[in-house]
Amino acid sequence: MLRTDSISLHVPEPLALIDATLLFTLQILVARHPDLLLPHEDAPPCPPPAVLAARELLGAIRELHLALENYRDTTRPRDPSSPR
Repeated sequence: MLRTDSISLHVPEPLALIDATLLFTLQILVARHPDLLLPHEDAPPCPPPAVLAARELLGAIRELHLALENYRDTTRPRDPSSPR
């Protein structure tokens, strides 16, 4: 068997893969903890620790998604005729 130092799987855009992974993780969290879809007013006052952890993960996913959007905005070529 040949050994190489390179990865044979070509990923055309790693950001798309990261974004898809975040969305998949979000779907799993909501499937396991449907309470995440409730508004804060309807949420139980003292949720179980698993739901609290899922909310923290949800917040981290939101932050990472916003960071990816900001990264895409800063790396996108700008139109010289458009105002800043």
